[in-house]
Amino acid sequence: MNSWTRPDFAYNIRQRPMTNKPLARGGAKPLRQASDRMKVLVGVRSFKQAEFFLTRGADEVYCGLLDIPNHGMRAENFSGVDELHRTVEFAHSLGKKAFLVANDVFPAAAFDEAAGKVEALLEGGMDGVIIRDLAVLDHFKRRGMDAYFVLSTLGLCFNATTLKFFKERGISRIVLPQQLTPDEARPMFDRKLGLDIEMFCLPLFYEINLNALCSLSCPCSQEIVPGKEPPKYTCLSAIRCEGGSYSMPMPDTGTLLGYFYDFYHMGANCMKVARGPNASEVVELFFKSVYLAKLLEKGLSREGFLFEGKRICASAQNYGKRYIVQHL
Repeated sequence: MNSWTRPDFAYNIRQRPMTNKPLARGGAKPLRQASDRMKVLVGVRSFKQAEFFLTRGADEVYCGLLDIPNHGMRAENFSGVDELHRTVEFAHSLGKKAFLVANDVFPAAAFDEAAGKVEALLEGGMDGVIIRDLAVLDHFKRRGMDAYFVLSTLGLCFNATTLKFFKERGISRIVLPQQLTPDEARPMFDRKLGLDIEMFCLPLFYEINLNALCSLSCPCSQEIVPGKEPPKYTCLSAIRCEGGSYSMPMPDTGTLLGYFYDFYHMGANCMKVARGPNASEVVELFFKSVYLAKLLEKGLSREGFLFEGKRICASAQNYGKRYIVQHL
C-alpha cells in the first residue's frame, strides 16, 4: 500500500514538506476567497467504499443501480437497493449527502419503470440525481417534483444559453464538460443563475472525446471477461499511415492544471472524483485530487500551483481508470 492509499494521508498532507522550492503567492486578485473550500463528490459502488471516502474527506458520494440507466459498467454499480439505503443513512448521519446517478438515456420501453424507481429513491432520502436525458427532467417537472437535479457532462451543455435552458427545467448543478476551456466556460459562471458548478480534477482525469457522442471501442462500454485483457482506448491509440504515426492531441499536464486553477478561482464549488472498478486507483485519484484542491485553498499563485501540481501529477493516468475489478 503506497502513501496515497494510507488512511492517515490527510495527516501526511499537513505534515510533510511539499517541495524544497518556495511556492509563490500573490498575483491577480482571485474571483473567490482563497479559503473557500470546494465540496468533494466521489463515485462509489458499495457501502464499504462510501464509508471509506465519507470518513476521509468526501462531502458527497454518488451511486448507481443496474436497473436504472447510467453511464457505467456493471462492476461500478451497487448490488441492490438495501445497500444504497444504508449508504444514504450513513451519509446523513455525518451531515453529508448521497446522490443517485441516472446519467443515460432511458429507453422508451423501460422509461416508466426506471423513472418510478428514481422517484422512489428520491422520496426515500437520496439528496439528488445526476441525469443526462432531458425527457427524464421534463417527466419529473410535470410531476411537480422539487428535487436537486445535476446535469451530467453527457448532457452536452457547452454555453450559457444552453445552461439557462436547463436551469428553467429544474437543473440545480452542472458538471462542466472536460473539453471546455476557462475562457469558453466563463459566461456560464453567472451568479444570477444560482447554480452550483462542478468539475473533474482535470489534470488527473481528462477524456479527449465527448462521451455522449463517441462510438469508438472503449473499455467502459464493454464488460470485463475474467482472464481476458480489456480492449484498449481507441482514441489513445496511434494511427499508422504513410509518413508516420498520428495520435489525437491531448492537453499537457501544465495546461490542465491551469484550467483547474482558473475554474476554482472562477467559482467552481464542487470537485468530482470519478467512480471505477479498480478500487486502489479510485482511492489514489481521490487523495491526489483532494491534495490539489487543498493547494488551491491555501491561496497559491498560478506559478506555485503548477510547480507543485506537476510533481503530484507525474504518475497520473489521464483517464483515471484501469479496467480491473478490484474490491476495496
